Amino acid sequence: MDVPGWSGRDLEVISDLRRLGDAANPDAETRERIRNGLLERLAGGDRPGGRRRVLAEVLAAAVALAIALAGLGLVLSKDALPGDALYGIKRAGESAELGLTFGDSAKAQRLLEFASNRLDELTALGDASPAVYLSTLADFQREAKAGTAELTKVATQGSGRQLGELRTWSLDQHEKLLAAQGGVPSGAFGEFVGSAELLSRIEARAQTLQARLDCFQITTGQTDELGAVPQAGSCEPPVDTFTGAQPPAPVPIPPSSGQLPAQDVSTSTVPVTPAPPTPLPAPAPSQAPTAVEAPVPAPTSPRAPTTTSSSPPPLISIPPVLPGLPGVGIG
Repeated sequence: MDVPGWSGRDLEVISDLRRLGDAANPDAETRERIRNGLLERLAGGDRPGGRRRVLAEVLAAAVALAIALAGLGLVLSKDALPGDALYGIKRAGESAELGLTFGDSAKAQRLLEFASNRLDELTALGDASPAVYLSTLADFQREAKAGTAELTKVATQGSGRQLGELRTWSLDQHEKLLAAQGGVPSGAFGEFVGSAELLSRIEARAQTLQARLDCFQITTGQTDELGAVPQAGSCEPPVDTFTGAQPPAPVPIPPSSGQLPAQDVSTSTVPVTPAPPTPLPAPAPSQAPTAVEAPVPAPTSPRAPTTTSSSPPPLISIPPVLPGLPGVGIG
C-alpha cells in the first residue's frame, strides 16, 4: 500500500509499533484487577503518608514506562535513515551517548564515528530528495570538523599517536564517499565535492602535524576549524630561544691596561690623516741661553765681553785607564 509522503520503510516501522502496542494491551480482566488495586491503594491513602507513597509509586511506574519506550525507540531507530520517522530518535540517542562520553580523546573518536555513520547513511539513501542529501552531507562535515579539531589538539599535546589514526580514518571515509557518488543528485553535488575536499584537508593536516612531532615547535599556538595549526619553517629552535629576547647590541671592548683610552672613535670608513706637529717658535737672537749664566767679573778686573762665541767648546779626551776599556771624552 502506498501512502503519499510515507516510504515503504516508514510504513513497516509503523506496522511494527502497532503490533507491539497490541501485544502490550491487557485484556479486560487484567485491566479490572489493576483498577481495583489502584482503588485499594487510594483508599488507604487517608493514612498519614499513604497518599504520598501511592503517588511516588505511580510516578516511578510512569518513569519506568517512559524509559522502556525510549529504549525500544532507540532499538527500532538504529537503522533509521535521514527522512525516516525514527531518525530524530536516533540522533537524540547519539547526542546522549556523546554527553556520557568522558575524555577529550574519547569524545573526538565518538564524533568521528558519528561522521562515518553519516556516510553509511548517504550510501543507503537511494532515491531520496536533494534536501535529504544536503542535510546528511552537512551533518557529516560538521561532525568531521569537530572530531578532527578535538583530536589534533589532543595529539599535539601528547605522543601524537592519534594523528596516524586520523589519517587512516580520512582515507577510509574518502573511499565511502566515492562509493556513494553515483547516487548523489545534481542538486547536492556541490556539497558532495566540499565533503571530499574536507577529507583531503584533514589528511593533509594530520600528515603535516605528524611530520613535525620531533620539531622544537609543532604548532603556531593558534587553531582553526580543523584544530591545531602546524608551524611552518625550520624544526630547529630560534636563536633567541634561551635568552627570551632579541640579541643584545654589541658592547664596545674596553682598551687593555697598557693602552690609553681613545679620545674619539670614528666609525667612518674614510682614513684619518694625523695633523702635522706645530713647530715651536725659535728663540730671539738677542736672547742668551738661560742654561748657562754669564761669568760675573771681579770689581777690579776689566769687564769681559758679553758676546758669546758660536764655535763649540774644545773636546777633552782622557785615555783609558786599563787596556781594553773605552776612553772618556768631555766636551
